Amino acid sequence: MLTETAERVADRSRYQAPLAIGAARHGDLLRAALPDAALLLEPSGRNSAPPIAAAALMSRPDDLLLVLPADHHIEDLEAFHTAVDIGAEAARADRIVTFGIRPEHPATGYGYIEAHGDSAVQDVARFVEKPNRKTAETYLQEGGFYWNAGIFLFQADVMLSAFRRSAPDILSGVTRALSAGLLDPALFSAVRAQSIDYAVMEHARNIAVVPVSMGWSDLGDFGALHRIASKGDPDATILRGPVTSTQSSRIFVRSDGPRIAVHGLTDIAIAATRNEVLVTSLSDAAGGKEAAAAAVDIGLQVRDDPTWRWVSDWLWNSVTPNWGQICLENGFVEQLDMDGRAQTQTPRRGRVAPRQLFAFARARRLGWNDAGLADAVIEAALAFLDGPARSPEGGWAHGFDERGKVADPRRDLYDHAFVALAGAELAMLGDPRGHALAQEAFTLIDSLFVDRDHGGWRDPETRPDGKFANPHMHLLEASLAYFEAAHDKAAAARVETICVLFEQFVFDARTSAVVEVLNGDWSRRADGRIEPGHCYEWAYLLIEAERLTGRDTASWARRLVAFTESRALVGQFAVDHLDDSKPTFRLWPQLERLRILTQLSLPDVDTTGLLRAIKANYLAHGPSHGWLDKLDSTLSPATVAVPASMLYHLMTGLAPFAPPPRAD
Repeated sequence: MLTETAERVADRSRYQAPLAIGAARHGDLLRAALPDAALLLEPSGRNSAPPIAAAALMSRPDDLLLVLPADHHIEDLEAFHTAVDIGAEAARADRIVTFGIRPEHPATGYGYIEAHGDSAVQDVARFVEKPNRKTAETYLQEGGFYWNAGIFLFQADVMLSAFRRSAPDILSGVTRALSAGLLDPALFSAVRAQSIDYAVMEHARNIAVVPVSMGWSDLGDFGALHRIASKGDPDATILRGPVTSTQSSRIFVRSDGPRIAVHGLTDIAIAATRNEVLVTSLSDAAGGKEAAAAAVDIGLQVRDDPTWRWVSDWLWNSVTPNWGQICLENGFVEQLDMDGRAQTQTPRRGRVAPRQLFAFARARRLGWNDAGLADAVIEAALAFLDGPARSPEGGWAHGFDERGKVADPRRDLYDHAFVALAGAELAMLGDPRGHALAQEAFTLIDSLFVDRDHGGWRDPETRPDGKFANPHMHLLEASLAYFEAAHDKAAAARVETICVLFEQFVFDARTSAVVEVLNGDWSRRADGRIEPGHCYEWAYLLIEAERLTGRDTASWARRLVAFTESRALVGQFAVDHLDDSKPTFRLWPQLERLRILTQLSLPDVDTTGLLRAIKANYLAHGPSHGWLDKLDSTLSPATVAVPASMLYHLMTGLAPFAPPPRAD
């Protein structure tokens, strides 16, 4: 659809080369689809007003800008071009022009424009929010109402003047963020996010509408897809994939995997992927978006529970701000004492700083940046990794003294996997420094650590005596994250390689557990140590691998979880190790269990009760911004410090399901 939108304005005698605006993480896809287009890449989504302001700032004052969403279907191109020609005359007369689609039915998924008269260009009386069905029917009966297509035409200087009048903060923020066609991630993320309709169109007095009938649809729901595919037959049955229907009419059914049979239904849309199914009425298909969004919450049914609210408050109002200040004041310390003070005399591992960078980049992506604290920690972590954390041999050092000076210059695969993961998380924010960090780490991983004789990766400097599942797991995590951030082919290939290694060597088919340590040639050792927390963690990542790449890995995940649920639990808690010793219970395996159970939704597991138990036994103890890290066999405290490494698990196991509260 993006390509079709560009082809719609491909006549260079009529239109200049396009400027395509999209997410920075889709930059490669945009370049491949639109090789002749200029690109404006957004480091973070800020709705439509900020990027439109940026496009106007990048243009000459008298340039006419035609704003086209890339998900529209237009059948009558001649009518489209005629409408643009009519609108261009009005735009040259200092009007901001919008295009009103003559309504074909009482749609409830579109906003409306009210205008009256018979001229080709009409003054806009008002913009109307998406109506209910009865109101939409009234609009059609009264006349003078048009669907708001979200297509705009204006002179650059006219739009900038409108911003100065109604949204000067957005314009000034974008002006600061924009330099040589690039948007500064930190400055752009600080710009107020708002649609062009609310920021400008509802306040301007020089708005005109060009009514047009051009076979338009924004394909925003399955009702629109049905109308396009049915070619004028409102009762058509549209089937895509392994589906069939009997005695049904006016249905749209699509499946990317499971077989679907429909019988005796009317006015229905069904869409199925490998893991999800949406069923909605065609006449109110727009409501399916809310239903699909609500389905994301299935599996963690504690949203309205007081424990849930307590965890959210604790995480975002105590833990994150206090740890942020500790990072800025003391550097990336290894741990706190049980009073919440930084233990500055403790040596530091190389993995702590990238894990903290990941944690605060994740917080930033989830919407938390209290007083700019997340940004400040990100800057401090990047400065540390780009300077003091460097090994003299290249890459990053394995250990530091209490002052943050290199004490162990060796390079370690686990450490570098976390540097790559931190870079990928930062790249998710559209920050080019995240891309650079991830790519540098992956380049070193695929050179220094790669095992060209036996496959996989090894630790020639820190642990040359074998192969270890845990660093491969975090390398899989980093590669999945960077593939999602950048659609990087090398990351996809690395994901495939690690999944194959998991299936061949890391997964023990006899026990359905993870083999933690192997020989350098991937042969089994006598050491049969099993860590249930890693089984849960691998399971989650394997499900992510299937979601992002399509590789069938979810079945392995289910076997891992079935094993741990049957063999590794004492009450609600997973043990640290499966062996003959008395069990101990660290916090991170419980969080990994909670995370995977939100994905699999096992019917016999009480996730609400699990969260309550985690709070009661771990989170509600220690300093206000800390926790108990470990319990002994009697569930009594067995720790004297609060480790910094746990912030990573809080951000993966809790934060996505307890996001920071949004301002109303």
